[in-house]
Amino acid sequence: RITKNKDVSREVISSDGKLVAGLEERVLSSNPLLETFGNAQTLRNDNSSRFGKFIHIYFSTEKGSIQGASISNYLLEKTRICHQIDGERNYHIFYQLLAGSEELIEDLKLDGSSATFFNYLGNSQKLDKDVDDLIETRQCLTRLGLTSEQQKSIFGIAAAVLHLGNITFESQNDEAENALLVDGVENVSLQQACDLLGLDAQAVQEAMLTKVLNIGGKSICKPQNVSQAEEKRDAFAKMTYSCLFLWLVQQVNETLQVNTPSTNSSASTSSMTGFIGVLDIYGFEVFDTNGFEQLLINYCNEKLQRHFNRHLFEVEQDLYASEGVDWTYITFNDNRPCLELIEGAPGVCIGILNMLDDSWGGMGTPKEKDVKFVAQLHKAYGSKNGKSSKSGGHDYFITP
Repeated sequence: RITKNKDVSREVISSDGKLVAGLEERVLSSNPLLETFGNAQTLRNDNSSRFGKFIHIYFSTEKGSIQGASISNYLLEKTRICHQIDGERNYHIFYQLLAGSEELIEDLKLDGSSATFFNYLGNSQKLDKDVDDLIETRQCLTRLGLTSEQQKSIFGIAAAVLHLGNITFESQNDEAENALLVDGVENVSLQQACDLLGLDAQAVQEAMLTKVLNIGGKSICKPQNVSQAEEKRDAFAKMTYSCLFLWLVQQVNETLQVNTPSTNSSASTSSMTGFIGVLDIYGFEVFDTNGFEQLLINYCNEKLQRHFNRHLFEVEQDLYASEGVDWTYITFNDNRPCLELIEGAPGVCIGILNMLDDSWGGMGTPKEKDVKFVAQLHKAYGSKNGKSSKSGGHDYFITP
């Protein structure tokens, strides 16, 4: 646990003239801020991290005081922005905005709207604690040196994502089934989102409803059907929120990089500075429908687990054995076969990712490529009892 030192908690002036909190106050404020934008309520945890991060906390080896910090993030769960399973919520910030003051709600064009009004929030509801959590979020932003205008822009971008989710499409009455924007509230949602993002609504509408193809040096606009338009809308919302989150991490790192060791620092200074590394990953998830993004998230977690197993169990115990240390061998579940199934291994198996590349190469419709991919998986790894044998199968591949 990081506790505050009264000597270094005073407010200071940053290099760009902003009044910010003391270093340790900023380090303490960074975590709840990123939790607001990167955590959500799940079935198992009311404040579950939906992104991974590695935190460097630098400290003086002489005085023991914090010198600075930096955060590396990865794999924000972008699918949650558009869809959540029953009983779970979207990211905390959306509900905090709906619990804000009348002035904030009016500025964000959220007046008269409840959580269930927004498609991206599903059937979830805001909670009483969201009011206090918004106050804390504002305080964290202020401590980190973000101005009122910057905070307004941050909240505006988050609110725009909610409005994007309320844009709906319908098919034209023709055989092509080209998509049209539904008039009424949905059209208003497009305008509100674009106002908050500073974009031209007509240009965004055209981007969602058409696809530009460059053929022979000429540009051809191809109309999109409803499914394609919805995919574009969701991709736009995911990209917008993801960029906002990355920008926040960047701002946090800039304000925490005080007295952190750099490549230009002297050897004596670096030798007097140590760091504590904290790795925070979110757990494996299995949904009713698991897409490519979820596969990559679980794959990354498997890689991290393998790294942990190797360096904590294998390498250390090999060292004990070589030095003749008397200890009891620790057994652990080795996930290497699971990784080999996903990424492949020479002489062992091709790997799911390599099969996916092979299936999606060449000619064919997306549906035909999907069928080819599934057929290859079952041919290589499928078995009736889910166990490997001479005839095929893999211990980590379950045949539906």
